Amino acid sequence: MSRIKILSEHLANQIAAGEVIERPASVVKELLENSIDAGASQIQIEIEGSGTRLIKVIDDGMGMDSDDALLCLERHATSKLGGSTNDSNRLSAIRSLGFRGEAIPSIGSVSKITITSRTENDPLGTRLEVRYGKVLKIHEIGCNKGTIVEVKDLFGNLPVRKKFLKSSRTELHHIEEIIKNYCLANNRLGITYTVNSNIIWDIPAATDTLEDRVKMFYAKNSSEPLIPIQNLSRSSKLDNDITVEGFLLSPEQSFATSTKLRLFVNGRAVKDRMMAHAVTEGLSGYLMKGRSAAGVLFVTLPHEEVDVNVHPTKQEIRFQQPNNIHQRIVSGVRSAMESFQKQSKHSIFGSDTNWNDRKAEQVSHPNKETDSANSHTLWDRSPDSVKTEPTESVVYPPFDKDKDFSPARYNEPTATAEPTAPFQQTEMPADFVPESLKPIGQFMDLYLLCEARRGEENFLVVIDQHAVHERILFEKLKKQFNSKQMESQNLLFPKMLELTPESAEILEKNSEEIRAFGIFVEEFGGDNFIIKAVPSVISHLDPEEILTGILTQFSCSDYNHGEGRKRQDATRLDDILASMACKAAIKAGHNLNPVEMQQLLKLMQESKAFTHCPHGRPVVRMFSAAEIKKWFRRT
Repeated sequence: MSRIKILSEHLANQIAAGEVIERPASVVKELLENSIDAGASQIQIEIEGSGTRLIKVIDDGMGMDSDDALLCLERHATSKLGGSTNDSNRLSAIRSLGFRGEAIPSIGSVSKITITSRTENDPLGTRLEVRYGKVLKIHEIGCNKGTIVEVKDLFGNLPVRKKFLKSSRTELHHIEEIIKNYCLANNRLGITYTVNSNIIWDIPAATDTLEDRVKMFYAKNSSEPLIPIQNLSRSSKLDNDITVEGFLLSPEQSFATSTKLRLFVNGRAVKDRMMAHAVTEGLSGYLMKGRSAAGVLFVTLPHEEVDVNVHPTKQEIRFQQPNNIHQRIVSGVRSAMESFQKQSKHSIFGSDTNWNDRKAEQVSHPNKETDSANSHTLWDRSPDSVKTEPTESVVYPPFDKDKDFSPARYNEPTATAEPTAPFQQTEMPADFVPESLKPIGQFMDLYLLCEARRGEENFLVVIDQHAVHERILFEKLKKQFNSKQMESQNLLFPKMLELTPESAEILEKNSEEIRAFGIFVEEFGGDNFIIKAVPSVISHLDPEEILTGILTQFSCSDYNHGEGRKRQDATRLDDILASMACKAAIKAGHNLNPVEMQQLLKLMQESKAFTHCPHGRPVVRMFSAAEIKKWFRRT
C-alpha cells in the first residue's frame, strides 16, 4: 500500500498560506495590491486589535461581478496576466502588483472572510462569506462600486501560528510600514487608516506630490532639506530605458539599519541588497561607515528585464542586467549629491560671485597691494619667510589650490621634508572672503563661528575647522591621484626599515599602486627597505608610519570581499586618501586668527564638496535668527 498521500485542497491551502500570509501586515499588503491593481483612487483601511480581530479594506476600484467573486477564491485564478495563450510570455513582462492568484485563497483558508463587490455596470453587487476555506453564503446586495474585504479572526484555526505573532505594537508597526510603502509608490492615491476607531492617517487623493509624501513620512518635523534624485539626461551613456528617481535624507540623518531606505522597482516595494549597496556607494565620502541612508528610491525599467516571480511575497526580484542598474543608481545618487553641494554652498555663501571675479581681476592686473596679498598663501610658503608665534600645536602641510602638482623626480636633489608653517600672521584685504559670510570668532579652538545674511534674514553658521579642511585636502588628493600627479617629497636622509615577510609580500604585490600615492620604496637587501620619498601633504610624519599605515590598508580583510574588485579598490583608495587628509588637516585645538579663518572659508567656497568630511561627519550647521530668538523666548 502506498505511503504517499495527496493532501486535501484545504490542507494544501493552509500550507501555502504559510508562505503568503506570515502576519496581519501580509493580509494588508495583498489586499492593498488588489485595490491598486483594480484602479482604486481612494482606499480605506480599518484595523482592530493587532489585525487578528479585524482587517477591513474598502476601495473604489473596478469591482467584481458574481462570477469573478467566486473565482477569486480558487487558487491560481487571476485576471492580471493578460489573455496570451503562451504561458511563458504571460510571465515575461508582469505589469501588475499581484499575479499569482494566491492571496484571497490563502487569506480565506486561515480566517473568516467576507467579500462585497460591485462593478460599475451591475445594478447590484455580490456578497461572499467564507469560513476558513468553506463558502457559507453568496447573495446579491446593494453597495457602492468597488470592493470591500473584511478579514476576521485571522489564524483562528491555526493557534500555533497565532501564538508566534509579536506584540500588538509590533504588528501594527508592520502594517504601518506596508501602508507607507504604497502611499509613497502611489503618491496620488488617497488612504484613510484607522486603528480601533482612531484615525491615524486621512490622506486625500490626487493632492500630494512625491516630495510631499516623503516629507510626511520622513521629515515632517525636520528643517533638513531633502536631496532629490532626478533621472539622468538623455546624453548619458547608460541605458536610457532605466530611470532612477526619488528623495534621500541628508547623510547626517542616517540610521544603523537599512530599514529607512525604501526601494521600489516599477512601483513595487522590494528588498534588494544590490540596490541598497548602490545607494551606499553613491554616498561614499558623505555617509559614515556602519550607517545606512534613508529615503525613497524608484527604479523604472522595461518589465521584461526584471523577474518578480521569485518568492510568494513578491518582495524579492532578479534583474536581467544588475550591473547596469547598480551603475545607474550610483550615478544618480552621486549627481544628486553634487547638486546638494551647490545648494549648500549657495545657502552658506549666498549668491556673491563677485569674489572670484575680483580675484581673477587681481591676477590679470597685479599691483603692489595685490602682489603682497597674493604672496601670502597661508598653507604653502617657506618657514623662514614667515613669523609665527610659539605654539605647541602640530604644524601643517602645504595647501595651495593653484600650485602645479607635477610629480617629483626622485633623482633630483631635494631638501629634507620639513613641516611648513601653518599660517601667515598678516593682514588680509577686506574683500578676501565674500561679504555674505563674516567670521566672528572661534569656539573651543575647533569651530568657526560666522554670520551670514540672506536677504532680510540672519544666520549663525558653525563650521568644524578640522572636518572642512580634511574634506578640502581629500578632494585635492583625489584629483592629484586620478591625474597621476600625486605630489611627493624626497627625503634628504632616506629612511631604512625592516619589514616582516608578510608586509614585504604586500609591498611587492602592490608596488605600483603604492608608488601612485607618492611613496617611493627600494629594496635594500633581505627584509630591509629604503623609503626615499613620501607624499608631500603628510611629509611631516614619520616615513615608517606612513608606509606601514598604507600597507595595513592593503592587507585589510575588509577589502577582500564584497561587490567586485574595482569597487574594493575604489573603497581602499578613498580610505587611504581620507586617512592622509585627516592627518594633514588642521587639528582640533589649533587657534586661528581672523586671517586664517578667512583663508579657510576661501578654500571652502572654492571646493566642489565640503558638506561632510570623507568619513561622513557633517562639516557645517546653520541656525536662523528665528531659531535663536525662539531659544530665548523672544518670539
